[in-house]
Amino acid sequence: MTDGAGIRAWPAQVWSRTEAALVLAGGDLRVPLADRPVLGEVFDDAALGELRGLATEGEFAGDICRCPGSLTVALLNAQGAVTGAAGLHGGTDLAWGRNRFRNNLAVADPQGLCAFLRRYGAHWL
Repeated sequence: MTDGAGIRAWPAQVWSRTEAALVLAGGDLRVPLADRPVLGEVFDDAALGELRGLATEGEFAGDICRCPGSLTVALLNAQGAVTGAAGLHGGTDLAWGRNRFRNNLAVADPQGLCAFLRRYGAHWL
């Protein structure tokens, strides 16, 4: 497990290179991201900024959820390569780099995050 301070440096680096985000079906599954259905795409700078705030503000739990999660947010760089991904757990937590960090982020505004994801194709939230 990695502490919250160590994890916070990673998203700042990844988000600085983010040009788009995808909302993908399936959480932390062993199915490659490229093989999952795309529910929504985020290209607009304002929407990416909103997503960044919703997906990075909160407190780290010190552990991970044992469920597979419900969907994945994948961040893409200018070349379209995935630079980071997080599975949504229980509509309240994101597991950024789950296998690497093993520390869920309890997002500060879970209702706002779920509303954002619904606007981008996650209609069951």
